Amino acid sequence: MEAIQGQSRAQGMGNSVKKLRRNGWVPGIVYGSDITNQQIQVQGKELDAALRRQATNKPYKLMVDGSSYDVMVYELQRHPVMGNILHADFKKINMNEKVHTTVPVLMTGDPELGVATLVRHSVEISCLPGNIPESFTVDVDGLNIGDVVLVSDLVIPAGVELGLDAAEVLISVLPVKAKSEESIEAQHDAEQVAEAAGSTEQSNRV
Repeated sequence: MEAIQGQSRAQGMGNSVKKLRRNGWVPGIVYGSDITNQQIQVQGKELDAALRRQATNKPYKLMVDGSSYDVMVYELQRHPVMGNILHADFKKINMNEKVHTTVPVLMTGDPELGVATLVRHSVEISCLPGNIPESFTVDVDGLNIGDVVLVSDLVIPAGVELGLDAAEVLISVLPVKAKSEESIEAQHDAEQVAEAAGSTEQSNRV
């Protein structure tokens, strides 16, 4: 379990939050059914590093002023352009109680024919925090146009319950989209221009 170091912070005005961010801190909050909401701050670089080492849907150990909390990252607010984290919400959990979360669906390989398309990018699950898988990976090698991968085709670890119907489609193999008439015409025009330019260059050389 990855650890995240934090510090308590006083409830401040907007300017105080902006100053925190300028100094490399990310304001956040930790809350839960058995604790009072606590305003905290964590170093942005350390938080980014922890999130790269471990999936965000897994539990983390949050250390704040000598206290330790088992938490999950409930929400991250990022800058719409820069992508840096602006605010982080951490929810305190009990490692012996089931949690509800989502797990991404990933694809490997290439179909024999067609293009594999994700119909659902994630699935809902319920399990103990320590049993949360980082992802469900599906091998689409050898599939053909019209083939589908259902929820029932996933390999589910012991102790994990899915929140979806077993017959729901996760991946569908579709035909490669034919070029539109406009794109074909534009390509033909471009080829003619290129041929004309080539002929002109040859005549100039002569």
